[in-house]
Amino acid sequence: MKIKIFILLISVVLVTSCNKWLDVDLADKVTEEKMFSTPQGYTEALAGVYSAMAASNLYGQSLTMENIDLLAQYYNYDGVSTTYEKLKNYDYEDAGSQSRIAAIWRNMYAAISGANNIIKWAGKTDNVLSSEMKNQVLGEAYALRAYLHFDLIRMFCPDVKNEPKAKGIPYNTVFGVSLPPIYTVEENVQLVVNDLKEAEKYLVNDPINGVAPYTMVDKNSADKYVARMNLYSVKAMLARVSLMRGDKNSAIQYAKEVVESGKFRLLDFASTDKSEKEIDILFSDEHIFSLRNKNLSDYTIYLHYPEITSTSSRSAYLPFVNVSTMYEGNNDDVRYIKWFSVINGNFTKFNVDNKVKFFPKMPMIKLSEMYLILSECYLGKDDVKAQSYINTLRNHRIRNNTNWGYLTMDYITQEAKREFIGEGQLLYMYKRLNMGVPTSSGIVGVVPPSDKIFVFPMPLKEIETGNRN
Repeated sequence: MKIKIFILLISVVLVTSCNKWLDVDLADKVTEEKMFSTPQGYTEALAGVYSAMAASNLYGQSLTMENIDLLAQYYNYDGVSTTYEKLKNYDYEDAGSQSRIAAIWRNMYAAISGANNIIKWAGKTDNVLSSEMKNQVLGEAYALRAYLHFDLIRMFCPDVKNEPKAKGIPYNTVFGVSLPPIYTVEENVQLVVNDLKEAEKYLVNDPINGVAPYTMVDKNSADKYVARMNLYSVKAMLARVSLMRGDKNSAIQYAKEVVESGKFRLLDFASTDKSEKEIDILFSDEHIFSLRNKNLSDYTIYLHYPEITSTSSRSAYLPFVNVSTMYEGNNDDVRYIKWFSVINGNFTKFNVDNKVKFFPKMPMIKLSEMYLILSECYLGKDDVKAQSYINTLRNHRIRNNTNWGYLTMDYITQEAKREFIGEGQLLYMYKRLNMGVPTSSGIVGVVPPSDKIFVFPMPLKEIETGNRN
């Protein structure tokens, strides 16, 4: 298998030239040596990886509101465009599906390559970075490498609890290596943990320690702490990874560290009781890590809105299921009434005219996920605590909420379904729990859990080039 490794400089320029990453501008052309000869060069290189991740071919669209949420069956099974017909049925042998999967593979490893290049140069350059900045750069780069590999594992590997010795993916730790080794799934997951632990060590003095981002009136200023991998996003990732591998005690430990840090807060209803231009529709005070992309509204309009012109019309490519059923018709649920138009039912989560005050961003890790993790991990161990965490979350989502006095895993899953819409997280939960995937079609009903639906095939060209079996 040959993975194309290259520096992201040119592609990053294309992305960031029209979408500045926290006001970082990149030069049109620059050599590696020149780029990494100044602190600004490292800042630009990190910005490049974040921008690549935020693009439509990764987390801006493909791995969130498009392909991954399609596979989680958020969309009307019988109404999905024929463009997505094969993919919605988990036909990964179809040429169109293979093209989508191969693009994901290439783009993820390209972003990993960018992180590896930063690690390489930060490790060999002297007198360029202060010790504080060097720690910050390395911490973010290791964290990004872990984040990207972890999602590749979630897409391309069997569940680690069920098939720990199964063949996994290449874990690329060295820039420029064309044939990184393929590890077992359990080895892959441990490598993610190792990178996150390394990141945690480097980020011990992360600037986020001195602030509480949610208290900042200017949310663009808050983004300087959360629109990047920070110390608490690393801890949140350790909670996410621990839960995936079945280590609930560690998941509780890390999730509680995030919840009790005082850096983030659950939704304040007052932030949504405002005019459209003032509304915090993405609950940014909860963001532990998010990716900025000013074009998110264009992506959601293209996918989820019908198109009507003077000469033609088409239905939405990805129309949603009956969201009233999903949210139990509860007009007190702020997600239901704010993320969907009460007039025409359009998905408005990423399409609100509030860009001046709230830069468009894709949530990658949210405080609400930590509450869901804690609820799941305590379920059956301390049901009172499990209920407390999920009721606290629901009290910040539903006005006049009546607390649940009884809790099952199905309740937690349904809450996650309501919470992560458009964010590409639900499919991984179904996989981790080995749950069938419910559809909106009475014919199909529930798709049984199996590797056939939860595991993408490694792209054929990658296998053939390296003579992998």
